[in-house]
Amino acid sequence: MDFPWHRAATLAALFLLAMVSWVGAQDVTLTSRDGLITLQGSLQSYDGELFRVETKYGLLTLDGHGVRCVGPGCPDLTDYVAEVGIAAPLTTAGLIPALIDGFAAAEGYLVRREMAGDLAVRYVLRDQSSGQEVARLNVTLANSDQGLADLQSGKADLALSLQSLPGLPGTAQVLALDAAVPVVSRSNPLQAISIADLQAALSGKVTSWREIGGSDAPIVLHALESSAGLLQAAEAKLAVKTAASAHRHGGLEALVDAVARDPWALGLASASDLGNARALTLTGECGFRITADRAGIRSGDYPLVVPLYLYGSDQRQAPLVRELSAWLTTPQAQAAVAASGFVDLRAGRVDLAQQGERLAHAISTAPVDGLPALQAMVAGLAGSVRLSTTFRFEAGSRTLDAPSRSALATLARDLEAGVHDKELLTFVGFSDGRGERSANLRLSQQRAEAVRQAVLGNAPLLDAKRVTLQVAAYGDALPVACDDSEIGAGLNRRVEVWLRPQPTDSPPSGN
Repeated sequence: MDFPWHRAATLAALFLLAMVSWVGAQDVTLTSRDGLITLQGSLQSYDGELFRVETKYGLLTLDGHGVRCVGPGCPDLTDYVAEVGIAAPLTTAGLIPALIDGFAAAEGYLVRREMAGDLAVRYVLRDQSSGQEVARLNVTLANSDQGLADLQSGKADLALSLQSLPGLPGTAQVLALDAAVPVVSRSNPLQAISIADLQAALSGKVTSWREIGGSDAPIVLHALESSAGLLQAAEAKLAVKTAASAHRHGGLEALVDAVARDPWALGLASASDLGNARALTLTGECGFRITADRAGIRSGDYPLVVPLYLYGSDQRQAPLVRELSAWLTTPQAQAAVAASGFVDLRAGRVDLAQQGERLAHAISTAPVDGLPALQAMVAGLAGSVRLSTTFRFEAGSRTLDAPSRSALATLARDLEAGVHDKELLTFVGFSDGRGERSANLRLSQQRAEAVRQAVLGNAPLLDAKRVTLQVAAYGDALPVACDDSEIGAGLNRRVEVWLRPQPTDSPPSGN
């Protein structure tokens, strides 16, 4: 019998149903094309390919091409309109329209936006040629916890989240980058704050601006609701919990407005939307000053980078959901990300001469026995430019963190596509300044080689004749943050990517 239902669980359930007579009023009756098997149940969904039917024997998934549907619950197969649920944090309210408009333009759809509630928007997609409605994208804005819960319960097909949950079933990818930044009123004279002082102020251990180098006035703390993904991510990085005395706000706009009006207010906001508030520069005891600019966020050198994850269901997804998920990985989608105020994942290039501040700080703080490594680095990277692509690791492990895993896939894809043809890519390992210098140099070399091997493993179609991949290591020669905190030390443990034209007088090597 030619039977198109592939899943083993489905076949087993249908075999049972063929043996059992079940009589009752149900929404639909599905019959195999040869008429040998009939299934009755309540239709839960139809995505243009698959029926999901709740039966006495559980929820079954059936290939729509292999059955005939009879009953009041049967969908109109000729004028089918896909219903797609998308859950997203409130902080992404400006990003969603840009992504959907970009997707619609790329796929040839017209878009109409309809308000479906205070925090719900429906995007109706129509075919440009026929004008026929093909999909409704139902976007619900909530906190990251609710969005992931909706994904797991089946209420959403896709969820955007500022939380990383490695154990969540389904697919996950980094879509964009944001950052948590400390903000104050423009009338506050303080210009910078150390990571340690920020931790103390947020937790309530410090309650006066005077204690952290400011005026003799109380710190008025403002924060998003505790369920907000941006706040949760920042608290996890800072290893603090915001004091219970903080004034809570349901959205970023309300938070930054409140901070902007009060000269003694302090809050954590999003780098993508500072409103009328002013961001404080982060500092460390060694003198580093780190701002949340696009370059620092993209490279991960800013300590409070918060990736925006796109999660998909572990169930087979509808065709339009698969199309949308695939489009979100394209350069066009990243252009929409940048236009919306978030930081995109596209690699930028900065040459050595433009990194004067990093080099000047490294020279000014280097011990006498550290200068040779710094001189060797400058000589070794002369004529090269740095990609913003930077690889870092989960705390206490050799596993790449989530943004680095996404960067790994992007770099591998670019290598296979020929983006770096005729170039020499050097994976440059760096360490923190803790411990013995020789051990740090060895560790930075091992990390650089591990990343090179991981890139090669993810680029099986790479032609080794077109590009050369090699490694170099300089230990603690070029810090990007102070080692006085675990956050700063973690930022210094990294692998950068530098590139220059591939020498023409020697064959490619190192692949």
